[in-house]
Amino acid sequence: MSLLTIHPDAIDDLEDLSTRSPNTWARILALLEQIRADHKLLDALTDHGYGVDRTKAFAVSRFESQWHKGTDLWRLKIWDLEAQALRYRVIYAYEIRRKRYHVLGVIQRQGYNYEPDHAFTKRVLKAYDDVCR
Repeated sequence: MSLLTIHPDAIDDLEDLSTRSPNTWARILALLEQIRADHKLLDALTDHGYGVDRTKAFAVSRFESQWHKGTDLWRLKIWDLEAQALRYRVIYAYEIRRKRYHVLGVIQRQGYNYEPDHAFTKRVLKAYDDVCR
């Protein structure tokens, strides 16, 4: 059975978001709790392209630049936030040997384009190493 955990770095991101944008924080947290409680949604977290047609509450895609380096990182886009021009991404990893999803960070998409040298990317990769290697 798969599990969803939230890394301390992502908890910090969410706590910061709770003071800056309580509505956004609440929506992200509610979706994570919904996913945590529904094994079909958990399974969807490694289904590249899931929800991209906006028929689901969220879309899943690989963190391509890292994926090609052998790092099992993913990103989640929440459609109801996108509709309000609140472009946040939840970055997570799948640890296949323990069947665990680890939320590693939450970031506002504006100004972040998944650059490998970006401080957020470096932080997520360190968190990935902490939990998956």
